[in-house]
Amino acid sequence: MKRKLFVPMFVTTVLLASCGADPTENQTTAPVVEKEKSTTKQTTDRWEATAADTEVSHIHGAGFWQDGRPVIATHTGLMEFREDGWYELSSNRHDYMGFELVVDGFYASGHPALDSPYKNPLGVVRGTEKGETLEIRSLEGEADFHYMSVGYETESIYVYLEQATKELAPGFYRSLDGGVSFEPMKMDGIEGRGIAGITADASEPKRVFVCGPDGILVSDDGGDTFEPFDDQGNIVTMAAAKGQLAYIAKTGTSFDLVVSDLTDETETSIDLPSMNGDNVPIELVMEAERLLLATSDNSVYVFEDEEWTQLLQAGKVK
Repeated sequence: MKRKLFVPMFVTTVLLASCGADPTENQTTAPVVEKEKSTTKQTTDRWEATAADTEVSHIHGAGFWQDGRPVIATHTGLMEFREDGWYELSSNRHDYMGFELVVDGFYASGHPALDSPYKNPLGVVRGTEKGETLEIRSLEGEADFHYMSVGYETESIYVYLEQATKELAPGFYRSLDGGVSFEPMKMDGIEGRGIAGITADASEPKRVFVCGPDGILVSDDGGDTFEPFDDQGNIVTMAAAKGQLAYIAKTGTSFDLVVSDLTDETETSIDLPSMNGDNVPIELVMEAERLLLATSDNSVYVFEDEEWTQLLQAGKVK
């Protein structure tokens, strides 16, 4: 039985900024796929090469597929990078929010394509087969989680709910059953601190980090109590891999990338790629020795073999 949940009141400045994307406008028409038992599945390859000069907008998530290829979630669906350039999934072209990779798929929220059988918003979606198969886990037609983080190995989900649903008040929630149900996080220890982001640990189901202008805090009890992890300035984005946490701090007009080893408590600094002055890092993903970075002008960079390569410049496909 579901129970009505309320987040306890606390004094905290929440700085989570809305992505501001229109839920259904300017989306590309996709094939209508029959909906059956909250699952959509295609059996044919629907990946197509992206045309040169295509403008990519609203990157709301990124990662590395299980085959190692970089993938981004955009206003009009999923795109992956191959040796010969960008490709896009022509089906299930939803406006994904909170896109997060897990061992054998991904989780997301957001808004359905215009001709989709799904209700708007999507609620919590679990995808497999690189997005060709989708399963609604909960809150279809009720919740759009712009701020959702999922443990890569654990599939523990941590979210910030901006607008109330039928049973959930706005606030911070966790799900330890893959998005089927949610319970409120008490968030003790964050009073008076601004929060701009939330990141689930990759392998510890009840470890979660929050960051903002006052640094990073960590919880080992599913978000009920937090303690300082790093107080070094304004953290704009962060990412977790097994035993590691990477974060980008802003100092004045410059940005610094640090990778923290959670086992031996050592830190390593990595030079960021050269970016325009108005460019801000918005998405950071870490996988072993690789990093994926997306910025506010819809540029995408990959870090491997100790160097950065630009995959997308200011949202324009070459």
